[in-house]
Amino acid sequence: VPLVGPEQTVANPPGGAPTSVSGLPGLGLLGGSGGLGAIAAGAGDLGGIAFDLPGQSAFFQSDKFEQSTWITGSTTARVRVSGADDIVLFAKLYDVSPDGGAVLPHQLAAPLRITGGAAGRDVEVRLPAIDHQVDAGHRLRLVLTATDLGYASPNEPTSYRVALAGPLTVPSVPQLHVESSGYPWWTWGLPLIAAVIALALLLTGRRRAAAAAPDPDLAEVPLQIRNLTKRYKGGKLAVDDLSFQVDAGQVLGLLGPNGAGKTTTLRMLMGLIHPDGGGIRIFGRMVGPGAPVLSRLGSFVEGPGFLPHLSGRENLSLYWRATGRPHADAHFEEALEIAGLGEALDRNVRTYSQGMRQRLAIAQAMLGLPDLLVLDEPTNGLDPPQIRAMRDVLIGYAATGRTVVVSSHLLAEVEQTCTHVVVMHRGRLVASGPVGEIVGNGNTLVIGTPAPDLAIATLKDLPGIATVEPEEGGVLVHLAGAESSAIVAELVGAGVAVDRVTARRRLEDAFLTLIGES
Repeated sequence: VPLVGPEQTVANPPGGAPTSVSGLPGLGLLGGSGGLGAIAAGAGDLGGIAFDLPGQSAFFQSDKFEQSTWITGSTTARVRVSGADDIVLFAKLYDVSPDGGAVLPHQLAAPLRITGGAAGRDVEVRLPAIDHQVDAGHRLRLVLTATDLGYASPNEPTSYRVALAGPLTVPSVPQLHVESSGYPWWTWGLPLIAAVIALALLLTGRRRAAAAAPDPDLAEVPLQIRNLTKRYKGGKLAVDDLSFQVDAGQVLGLLGPNGAGKTTTLRMLMGLIHPDGGGIRIFGRMVGPGAPVLSRLGSFVEGPGFLPHLSGRENLSLYWRATGRPHADAHFEEALEIAGLGEALDRNVRTYSQGMRQRLAIAQAMLGLPDLLVLDEPTNGLDPPQIRAMRDVLIGYAATGRTVVVSSHLLAEVEQTCTHVVVMHRGRLVASGPVGEIVGNGNTLVIGTPAPDLAIATLKDLPGIATVEPEEGGVLVHLAGAESSAIVAELVGAGVAVDRVTARRRLEDAFLTLIGES
């Protein structure tokens, strides 16, 4: 196929920009004959997805085709280039309609690197293989450009001379007939499906937003859980229709054996997982992932994830910066005082003991002095003095009008720290209320006496008494049906002085009774 066109100068701009464009990433599937890839060179109808910049490109064009022709394979052309020892060009073959519109089949370009071209050199240009029909009355246009968006170009500005050195060789199979199958269904179907899904998500989100409107009656209630349910794979209920409320100034102990659903409840409270039913409100606002009301909650559940190569102080600072809140709102001094780590705050966390990490995690949860503080097993790794100090911190924190929720296995510590408890078993609420009400009247007596050894000897074999053990200032008697009056009479009859008799039922006893393991 003969081509016409004079020798032309092609300029490579400094830095290779601006650049010609053969196609945009992601639109390759839409290219091809008659598709969205049919963009005119220079001024395409859809904004020039394929175009070649004047001054950077050489154009050579054929006469009109007298009959329709199929191009099947790689077209070749011979050109003469000169002007530099190292020449970089990009070759393209357009199908030009009678009205001047140009199609770049499949948005393909052939990169060329020609060495030794300073004095001029003839080269054969092999264009990308295509399968394309050129209709009668159309022309072919060969374009050689110095830049292309899909490739790197030399940074140094330079100019080349490009001229024709032979005709265009077009591979064709005249007997080949290809039926047009059109675009596959998913070319248009997938965007439609995506639009339907997006609409469904939008409508669902609006319904959720309407359902999650703030409840003004609960605006001063730190935590309300109603009919909370979470079911894991296989149908196992981790939390089953759980409901309770925590008021301001309370220290609530969340109790239950392993697998009772305590940690799952706390994770839903923090917005980490979605409930399957019911809901959680913090100060009247529904909790969900990313809910703004979570800024009023401080938590330590299942490990804080400290960076071991940073110091304790740096970890706290990094955590607070990640919240995007002002530094002054962090109350670092109060948190560091709670941590009680002294000079260890400036050591790398990798050198910390378990107890030190635990204290740092609690300090992190208290950054910003949140209105609702949630701690999962906060006394793990703490020694007795540290446990007592932690108890004082939590009681003092709640005394300021804030609220604390603590999950712990140390029932004696919960009894001394918490004002209220919630007992869970197998995902369900077993009991809730003030600690005194849960403990109630027990089956244990504390008998004050200056002669504990004689008292133990007198009572140990008495019917209706399970055990007798020493207690500070007297003895502790576990009843198994005996009346307290009979016990006192027995002691007095044996010459044992009795100073006082008080009933005691420990939280541990009440807990075991509630979960059916007493």
